[in-house]
Amino acid sequence: MHPELERARARYRAQETPEELSLAVRAAIREGERLRKRRRVLRRSLATALAGCACFVLLVNGSPTFAQAVYDVPLLGSLARIFTVTEFTVNDDEHVIDVRLPALENTGYTDLEQQINQEISTRVQAVIDEAEQRAQETKEAYVSTGGDPDDYIPVIIDVDYEVKCRTEHYLSFVIQKTETRASAYTEFYTYNIDLETGRELTLRDLLGPNWMETVNAQVEAQIAERSKDPDNVYWTAEEGGFQGISEDQPFYLNQEERPVVVFEKYELGPGSMGSQEFVIQPAQ
Repeated sequence: MHPELERARARYRAQETPEELSLAVRAAIREGERLRKRRRVLRRSLATALAGCACFVLLVNGSPTFAQAVYDVPLLGSLARIFTVTEFTVNDDEHVIDVRLPALENTGYTDLEQQINQEISTRVQAVIDEAEQRAQETKEAYVSTGGDPDDYIPVIIDVDYEVKCRTEHYLSFVIQKTETRASAYTEFYTYNIDLETGRELTLRDLLGPNWMETVNAQVEAQIAERSKDPDNVYWTAEEGGFQGISEDQPFYLNQEERPVVVFEKYELGPGSMGSQEFVIQPAQ
């Protein structure tokens, strides 16, 4: 090797890597490894899905008996679904944001899909904007009162969704936004679709004209039953606890197509109780 090139190489190796660069490199390596793992999983999943689709098509085309059986199964004929339309992560000094955004498709009601998908996108963006603003203000307040910026713990914001019910009649899913600083706080946004009418369901649709009385009575009864456990602490109405549901009470449908009303953390009791859910049975 040329002597000058060898000396340059030796000087390069003798240099210390700055700590911040080392951290950035390690973070980049971890991120690269995570993406490689995701690609491997995606390739395996895609290959499995394609193989399954191929088998399905062959069976349908090659077996009249199987084709008729598929036709007779309502769930296979219903293509309505919730899927992940976008997924991203933001990680900086003020906050860590993880978002998995859902969308609705194949209900047969294009206007309904567009309305709900636009509402989800707008709502989630507003939630993220508000959370980012709070995170910035929180850090500025921390630093302005003498806090070391290097010791600041970023706010963690997680937006995700879960499909609760998918039948030939209904599709129900919940979007959850959890914001964590010293403790975690979760908000719920629920969507319940009647696949036969192309409308969003209400508790009145499911429980009849006396739906408020039905829900209130069952929530009160279930709170009384749960309160028998000394570990469960519910506030009284005078303490700010349950005083009846609201007109726009969040709820979802479980797989048995029963409405489940949802109360966020601190609505019915101390934070240790977390969010609360109550399955409601139709009035007899």
